[in-house]
Amino acid sequence: MARTLSAARLAIASLGFILSMACGFADATAQPTSPLAAALPPISTLAPIVSATPRQPVARTSLPKRDQCDVPETGAAIHYRVSAQIDPEARTVRAALRAAYRNRADVPLDALVLFVDPNHAEGAFSLETLGSAPESAVRVVGYTLERAQLTVRLEQPLPIGCRAVLELTFTLRVPSLSKAHMKYFSYTERQLNLGHWLPEFAPRLRGAWAVPRAWRIGEYIFSEQADFEAEIVLSGTSPADLIAPGEVERLGDRNWRVRFLNGRSLPLVISAHMARLSAQTANGETIDLYYFETSSGAPSAAHLHALQTARQAVERFTQLFGNMLYDRLVVVEGDFFDGMEFSGLVHVGSHWFANFNGRDDSWLTLITAHEVAHQWWYAQVMTAQGESPYLDEALAIYAELLYLEGVRPDLVAWWWTFRVKAYQPRGYVDSTVYEFQDARLYINAVYLRGAQMLQELRDLLGDAAFITWLRRHLYSGSGRIVTAEDFWRALSPEEYLRTAAIRLRYLRQPEVLPSATPTSADPLSG
Repeated sequence: MARTLSAARLAIASLGFILSMACGFADATAQPTSPLAAALPPISTLAPIVSATPRQPVARTSLPKRDQCDVPETGAAIHYRVSAQIDPEARTVRAALRAAYRNRADVPLDALVLFVDPNHAEGAFSLETLGSAPESAVRVVGYTLERAQLTVRLEQPLPIGCRAVLELTFTLRVPSLSKAHMKYFSYTERQLNLGHWLPEFAPRLRGAWAVPRAWRIGEYIFSEQADFEAEIVLSGTSPADLIAPGEVERLGDRNWRVRFLNGRSLPLVISAHMARLSAQTANGETIDLYYFETSSGAPSAAHLHALQTARQAVERFTQLFGNMLYDRLVVVEGDFFDGMEFSGLVHVGSHWFANFNGRDDSWLTLITAHEVAHQWWYAQVMTAQGESPYLDEALAIYAELLYLEGVRPDLVAWWWTFRVKAYQPRGYVDSTVYEFQDARLYINAVYLRGAQMLQELRDLLGDAAFITWLRRHLYSGSGRIVTAEDFWRALSPEEYLRTAAIRLRYLRQPEVLPSATPTSADPLSG
């Protein structure tokens, strides 16, 4: 069940957090820091931010509000209901999708635009039918599909506040990993991955539909939070299981029901070779780790370590930033290199499990903590990943350091040397993914230089102000797609002016804000 943040409790928690922290560091360079944990109570005693939303829904006695088209305004503004038959052996999908969209713009819309990421791969996507549901406020009169942009023409403009409901049927042919456009939409002999497989409504940014341009380096997806419901049936007779975020109910041997609220997409994994480990966090969230079965039938030390790391990371980031958006996080051993973030589900590549050294100073620790951090800096605070990747990736890699400071502070110096300094990073932190042909150069500029920039900012502002800045950004940006202006405006005007020299060193466009003007009332000011 998704949860909302409470301004009052955030203010109280933030005040307690600030009073507990020591001053900032003296050295303004990105050197190994004295651990934040040394200035804080132990992680077991630091009071977490408490959600203001109960886990069980509260019974309502009043009738739901109705929109201008006399339709009850219930649930999310965007809602997807899909019925899909997946053939794990043929690697095909046949699906019927009902996609509902409430117009939150300040003008009527004469067309709707959806993003179809699978259509980037030749022969992967085939749209069979598209029309309007009977309850839709407007009728569909036609559509065009050009690469990944599906433009749906309407008989009359969709009024402000009213809802259009589309009905689509389509088929997918999933490519092999070696031929895939993106690794998250591919198959291997052990695993079928359906990431960003549904046609989804494109966001509207600055009064226009925003459809991302695909790129082979990094991530480029634009997507908004939506509610998902799915009925999944696996065809064939070979054994296979479905892995998904949210609430997953098994209805039979080969069919499931999935309900996932406030997700940016609905990632699915199908495999006959995976087992599950589970753990509970101190705050009550469930961590499910799905791993490739071993020859002995027992989980390896790497699997147990990844589960422990994921649990500790959720607890650490909850105490630093606030609650995770979901009550359940799924970590999947991916049959591909590196990792990948989704809402409520992340992949950690099998390579990191296979090469686990049995210690905390390992890639498995860092990649797991990094992907978990994306539940705050991706799933909750959304970004245009291709245009401003540092808004989630720099924060996610710096979260690795924050994790170690709370769990293994003796590894802080190792992290700076192993993760950052060894690569001698260069480049502008605010680069787009489209500027790079080499993944290493992209990581060096956006991730590693991003970590160095955040460290210098922390040294300048001090621990309390730095973490409060991140919390303020999380609070104000939760549930929407943020920009660089949003990120830097979460500083006070005085703080923003003080960071000028650092911004000049790290950013191509250092003057992010047109002017350092006060923002609206800050729920975290204390």
